[in-house]
Parts: sequence; C-alpha cells; structure tokens
Amino acid sequence: EEEAFLISLYKFMKDRHTPIERIPHLGFKQINLWKIYKAVEKLGAYELVTGRRLWKNVYDELGGSPGSTSAATCTRRHYE
Repeated sequence: EEEAFLISLYKFMKDRHTPIERIPHLGFKQINLWKIYKAVEKLGAYELVTGRRLWKNVYDELGGSPGSTSAATCTRRHYE
C-alpha cells in the first residue's frame, strides 16, 4: 500500500510539472511522505485539518520537536 501510494504520488507530481526532486525535511528529519499522508487522512483529510487548524497535531504525529513555533505552517506547506 505504501509503495503504491509513493509511486502514484511521484507520478502525479511529475504529471503536473512539479516533480519531487528531494524529500522535504521538518527540522533535521526527512519527512516520511506515507506517514504524513496517513496522519492527515486519520484527522479527516486536508480540508478538515486546515479548517480545524490541526497541522500542529500532524507535526506531533510525525515526531517533530515540541519547541518549534512554526511547526504547523511548515507541516502544511510541505504537505501541499
């Protein structure tokens, strides 16, 4: 399931001319794209996470540093 997701994600991004050239980092940790997708899905998908301002929860789920003041914004940008 994870491998199929990553294959379709890379294809989707390439097809829209925004290929993933390197996986983004949050702090000093590389983001697990599957894990961030599942965390957002678990909280109700993008619109709900954004509407309810749950991006910090997603960041926490990824094991981010608790002291980060820009955690929510960075997490959302990377997801987008």
